[in-house]
Amino acid sequence: MYSKWRYKRHFQKHVEENYKNRINKPVEIDFDENSVNAKDFTSESKINGTELKELIETKDHFFIKLTTDLSLIVPKHSIENQTEFKKRVTELGAEYVDELNWEWK
Repeated sequence: MYSKWRYKRHFQKHVEENYKNRINKPVEIDFDENSVNAKDFTSESKINGTELKELIETKDHFFIKLTTDLSLIVPKHSIENQTEFKKRVTELGAEYVDELNWEWK
């Protein structure tokens, strides 16, 4: 029980310290025919559709996992049409993974 609390606190502090300038900053994601374009306050990225590995859906988020095992985390509340979003990402080549019952243990 203590370990769970300790690890969770450790990683929360790590993220807050190392990513404090990136948390709660808006990011714009657009889809082209063959790529995903991401734009934030410091940079722009273009990701080829062939680099998308999985689209993982949880209760509150979508995770777009890349072949490099990095992930784009997209909160569901920020997407107007979730069905269209899933369709668009899977059309680019990502495999859909349903993890709606996943919970932190």
